[in-house]
Amino acid sequence: MGTWGGLLGPLALGGVYGLAFCPTLFWLFFGLLLPLALASPLGFLLPGVFALGTGLPLGLLLLLFARLGRGQALKGMRHLGSALLRGAGGVFVVLGILDTVLYWNL
Repeated sequence: MGTWGGLLGPLALGGVYGLAFCPTLFWLFFGLLLPLALASPLGFLLPGVFALGTGLPLGLLLLLFARLGRGQALKGMRHLGSALLRGAGGVFVVLGILDTVLYWNL
């Protein structure tokens, strides 16, 4: 059994997941969803749908890791992350040029 085996691994993963999304999800849940749920006739279903919507991406990612194996999944994620970083950099450069041309030529 590894260092993160037993109950400590899922606890650490849940803690990191909770800390990463807590401020945004707190506002979405308590500030927006609960008032909407109280005003809606089927509002008691909304927190469950919210829980599925926030947990489903994490579950799919964990399923991907389990099916592909740790090494292959990390290699694929590293390749995807590199491509996304290059794409985001290109978008920021284009937006910076557009912003410069638009506002300096007024």
